[in-house]
Amino acid sequence: MKQNSNDIDSALIKKVKKGDKGAFNFLVNKYYPRVYASLFSFTRSKEDSEDLAQQTFLKVWQQIESFRGDSAFFTWVYRIAINLAKNYVVSSSYKKQKVNTSIEYAEIEISSYENIESVLMHDQSMEEIRNFINSMPESLKTAFTLRESGGKSYEEISNITATPIGTVRSRIFRARESIIEFMQKELIDNE
Repeated sequence: MKQNSNDIDSALIKKVKKGDKGAFNFLVNKYYPRVYASLFSFTRSKEDSEDLAQQTFLKVWQQIESFRGDSAFFTWVYRIAINLAKNYVVSSSYKKQKVNTSIEYAEIEISSYENIESVLMHDQSMEEIRNFINSMPESLKTAFTLRESGGKSYEEISNITATPIGTVRSRIFRARESIIEFMQKELIDNE
């Protein structure tokens, strides 16, 4: 009889709770790529995503005793990662760094286009949309980002945010509607 992933994770978690570092390393190797990809969708920075992924697994190691198994292990790890990412994005060091990074990206993209004005307008519009998304209520922003940037299913988002699927669908719908309304009002009407 073939064991499923949750059974294997449960056995490894029991070993980790007893201090088995080899079992923990196995879990890290198994889930690091997914955690990193999810964090990258939030930060858009390789270095920040690597740092946050390391912080995530450090926190997992420190808090493994609190994992009760009510959800899948990855869902629990993912919640830790996303909470760290949210806190990081709100921090002032992230905002300062993003200003420098966006200037570097703008310089790279401008050199590859003939029409600099259209590139600048596109970059400015994208920045305005990102700023609008970041200004949305946290519940809408999180659901929308997990769906659109993270590629998560409604069920996965429901598990991660501990919210009913109907509420997740509603939040994503409201976020999309708000973004479309913002784009029509601020970007299209002002051209």
